[in-house]
Amino acid sequence: MGLITMKTADWQGYRHKDTGVLVYYDADETSALPVRATVGSKGKSANADPNYESGTYGLYSCTASPHRTKFVKNKLGYIFFMTKYQGTDVKMKDKVVVTGYYRIGSVADVRNLHLRHLEDNSCFAEKNCYALRSNVGENGENEMFFVSYDDAFLLNPAALKSLEIDKKITKAAKIELDEDKTKKLLKKFEGKENKVAEYISQTAELAEASVSVSA
Repeated sequence: MGLITMKTADWQGYRHKDTGVLVYYDADETSALPVRATVGSKGKSANADPNYESGTYGLYSCTASPHRTKFVKNKLGYIFFMTKYQGTDVKMKDKVVVTGYYRIGSVADVRNLHLRHLEDNSCFAEKNCYALRSNVGENGENEMFFVSYDDAFLLNPAALKSLEIDKKITKAAKIELDEDKTKKLLKKFEGKENKVAEYISQTAELAEASVSVSA
């Protein structure tokens, strides 16, 4: 993550609608939990989003910056994360699931930080590049929710139809959700156990292991 930190970003309060977007991330192949991959192609560091360690999206990695700008412009409130399961449970292999979400509470224009400190970025030709940060509740904790793979919401054809999503699910998909669809998706997490602490610890272990191997 280099010289970019939570404090180097100029976070601003964010008022939003109860709408959202569904985005894709690459999952790790060695973990039962559908945590994000820590190693990318050719041994490079993988995309650091969703960065549940800090409750941010688009701060420590910079891909699809126009998408994040559109998120802020349209005053969307929630980011839902989906992935194609690649972990240790064979019966779940290659199934696309929604594993968690953030409710956004603040944003920061981090274009200058990215251009100064990131080798790979998508904002060099953009006017703005927004990082999004999950809302911090009264208890001081970030408002984000991630579940185990067996509690994740399976995006099969019936589920897509129920959400009235007719777009093809791909890695590049950025599917905006109106208030009704956002409400329906939030309900899928009600009564489930929040595993965000396990996501954080598992990702740290995987990152440490990858460093040991490369060394």
